[in-house]
Amino acid sequence: MPATISHKDGSLRDAHRRQTEWALRQAALELFAEQGYDATRTEDVAERAGVSARTFFRYFPSKDTVLFSNHGAWFDSFSETYQKLPQSMSDLDAMCAALRDVAGNFSRRRPSLRLYWEILADSPALLARARECHAQNVLKVATAVATRRGLPERDDTSTLFATISLMTYRRVMNKWLAGGDSADLREAITAEFKLLADTMAQCQRAPGAPAVESRLRAG
Repeated sequence: MPATISHKDGSLRDAHRRQTEWALRQAALELFAEQGYDATRTEDVAERAGVSARTFFRYFPSKDTVLFSNHGAWFDSFSETYQKLPQSMSDLDAMCAALRDVAGNFSRRRPSLRLYWEILADSPALLARARECHAQNVLKVATAVATRRGLPERDDTSTLFATISLMTYRRVMNKWLAGGDSADLREAITAEFKLLADTMAQCQRAPGAPAVESRLRAG
């Protein structure tokens, strides 16, 4: 009769798996920053993380997926949060609120995120891969926007809104990573999306018309 795996055993196994995955990601970031992406072998990453090369490949099919494999999960989490927000909220309010929600634990990851972007900036191949991931993520967000609007599939307006929103979010991240350690990412997201709302309102009125204050909510 097979042994029964208890809930506690399963939880410990999951915790160990998360810890190993984190250790591999951190080791990869450190080594890519120290000696360059191209010069770093998967064996080097595994050794730094304290595991075997075989273990590395149980978690990541290739060296570059260490940097990109968690993107899908992050955007899946964002999409789920975004679609659950009240229909009384505008697209822009909901986008701001959802991004604030999923960015809640980024403060402790600031050093790793800085390393991530420095590594990408030094590798044309990784930048190209990052652009591919970004294009896929735009479509994911556009689908979430369309679903929340009750549309059967994403259309041009949802795709354009998703593109603008992710560009705005990227601006937030650039400013936040370049700022001091006390900077609050959630507040930065709110401020940048308020700027976006004000900019859109300004673009819709004639140059001589009076300004109208944005009503974007923090969420």
